Amino acid sequence: MKGVNNILNIEDIIDTYKDNLYKLCMKLTNNKIDADDLFQDTWLKLYKNFYKIDKQKSIKNWIYTICINIYRDNYSKKKRWLNIIVDFFDSKTKHEIIEQQSTNECETEITVLDNIEKNIIKDMINELDDKYRLPIILFYYSHYSYSEIANILSLPIGTVKFRLNTGKKLLKRKLESINFKEGCK
Repeated sequence: MKGVNNILNIEDIIDTYKDNLYKLCMKLTNNKIDADDLFQDTWLKLYKNFYKIDKQKSIKNWIYTICINIYRDNYSKKKRWLNIIVDFFDSKTKHEIIEQQSTNECETEITVLDNIEKNIIKDMINELDDKYRLPIILFYYSHYSYSEIANILSLPIGTVKFRLNTGKKLLKRKLESINFKEGCK
């Protein structure tokens, strides 16, 4: 009977957190195939370790911690190699994207430029070291508080604040360098 209760609880947990977890998986991996694998690996590990759940702590934080730890162990190694190959958007690519998206009559030029800026920022975030990238994703995209991020990443709150601040400064410098380069052309 105890196993049945655990299965029901796991099903409830999956139903409650599956959408937010999948969004996190997509933010971390930036592609559907790896996100699907990470999503599945997270639920498998949760199922195997379900008996370890501390009912006094946040289940959502526990699930996110499992996901991020699996990502760190498996997927960040792949990302390092991919980052060697992938370059920033060059101006030719930006113009091709604008032309492609401008053919859609519903989108205005402003919307197209906003989408390009969002993609550039997303790419810049993805280029950050994981120690800065993970807190930024958890804070700005998943809307976690400092203490929740500290709990998920097993870090002191001060370290989380420092890494968020440093990550924002690194992003700001990258954005300023792009604006400077584009302004000089």
